Amino acid sequence: MKVILISGKAQHGKDTTANFLKEKLSSDGHRVVIIHYADLLKHICKDYFGWDGKKDKAGRKLLQYIGTDIIRKKNPSMWVNHVVTLLKYFYENWDYVIIPDCRFPNEINTIKNMGFDAIHLRVIRTNFVSPLSEEQQKHPSETALDDCCTPDYFVPNTSTLDALKTWIEEWAEGNLYGW
Repeated sequence: MKVILISGKAQHGKDTTANFLKEKLSSDGHRVVIIHYADLLKHICKDYFGWDGKKDKAGRKLLQYIGTDIIRKKNPSMWVNHVVTLLKYFYENWDYVIIPDCRFPNEINTIKNMGFDAIHLRVIRTNFVSPLSEEQQKHPSETALDDCCTPDYFVPNTSTLDALKTWIEEWAEGNLYGW
C-alpha cells in the first residue's frame, strides 16, 4: 500500500487533486481510497455541534475551533492516530490511500516515520484570492506547513480543471507507476 499525502491552503485544490488521482489510478486497475484526517472531525461537528456540512465561514470556523483549538490542543495526534489505525487494519484492501487534507507537520511526518510507503504533494494555486477571513487565513491549520515539511512534489493548480487533470495524469504515469 502506498500513501499519497496532499497539503495546501484552503481551496487550492487538494480534494480535486485527490479525486483526479483516484480516477486515474482506479481506471488503471488499482484499488484506491480517499481518507481525510477531518472525516472524524466532520462527524463530530455534525452529530454533536449541529454543523450542516457547509464549509462557509461559520462552518470553517467551527471545524478550526473544534479540530485544532480544542482537540489538537489536548491531543495533537488525535486525527493522525485515527487514520493510522485505519491504515493498519485495512492496508491489504488498498493499493493507494490518498489523504488530501494534511495541515500540520505531524500529519505528514507520522505517516512517513511509521514506515508507510508515502509521498507528499503540495498543491499551489497562484493568483488566488482566498475567501477565508484574515483570522481564518492566520489560523494554525492554514499556516503550520508554511515553513515545514518540504514536499516531494509541487502540484501547480494555475489555470483550468482540465489542465490540472492533465498534469496529474501525466505526473502519475511518470512518477507513481514503478514507485
